[in-house]
Amino acid sequence: MGTMSQDIRVTHLFDCADVGKTFVEEARSQGKPWKIIQGPWTRGGTKAAYYRFLLEQAAAYPRTQVWHVNMGGRAKWARGRFARPYALTLHGTDIRENYWQEQHHSVMKSDIDGAGQVWYATPDVQEKAEQARADAEYMPIPVDQSKLPQWSPAAKPRVFFPSRWDASKGGDAWVQTAADVVAALDGMDVDVVGMDWGDRAPEVAALGVQLLPKMPKDEYLREMSRAHVTVGQIAGILATSELEAMGMGIPTIFADQDLGYPADVATVSVARADVGDAVRESLADPRGLSRTLASKEYIRANHGPAALLPRLEAGYAKVLGGAA
Repeated sequence: MGTMSQDIRVTHLFDCADVGKTFVEEARSQGKPWKIIQGPWTRGGTKAAYYRFLLEQAAAYPRTQVWHVNMGGRAKWARGRFARPYALTLHGTDIRENYWQEQHHSVMKSDIDGAGQVWYATPDVQEKAEQARADAEYMPIPVDQSKLPQWSPAAKPRVFFPSRWDASKGGDAWVQTAADVVAALDGMDVDVVGMDWGDRAPEVAALGVQLLPKMPKDEYLREMSRAHVTVGQIAGILATSELEAMGMGIPTIFADQDLGYPADVATVSVARADVGDAVRESLADPRGLSRTLASKEYIRANHGPAALLPRLEAGYAKVLGGAA
């Protein structure tokens, strides 16, 4: 292969939970010739937004050696009129559900089969990702801790649920977890807070969870930074919001974690039925617990974009090598 990996000109197509943006910003800070083009749906999904996307892709095409497509089902843009070798990251629903559904399978299979490198973003989908593509590799979700606010717990004890209220985050078990937390804190002067987001939100509001309106990302992170404890989703994984809480050093309750995570994942790891008790116990000394868990250090070592970039670059080199 004639091109060193550090010189490969990469353009990310689309994004999911700021994964592409975080990687591109880190790469550019190191002087690497990477960029990202967001999908038209991020600009209202209008015809004008669609044509703007096409113009941006056309402008990027001559200097792009590798497209990196974020989310299965979208790689037609890497194979169409502006075809280049491409890498693909599977972010969750695409491989967890869509690949196996008749109406989506052919598109998903084409995307995966056509990629020179396939990554998956959370350990729970390893088996499915490897069934679809035997050489698929795990690429942890990156967290740029320099973009996170300082952990500043509110004067009054505060428990924060960072994920939306719907089936993808645990469904019935997620709502029951909220009920368990409220019950475990009965008689204590604690704010139990979540986001007014998802079709199950009215149910948790009725339980006594204070719901905040959806807000810009920076405001959301500031709200989360005021928590003493966060409660992760009940889906066996740590998604971006939970990882950001850990990146700030906030003790995070992680229920029924997938076996793909290491034993030292730097969370309060418990069975789902024990989440309420874990929250109550964690509120006794959140600062001390944070020091013990050392989640900021864990995130830096395992999810820091600088630590992950060499693995991306090796994948891009593989893409170009396979296309040669």
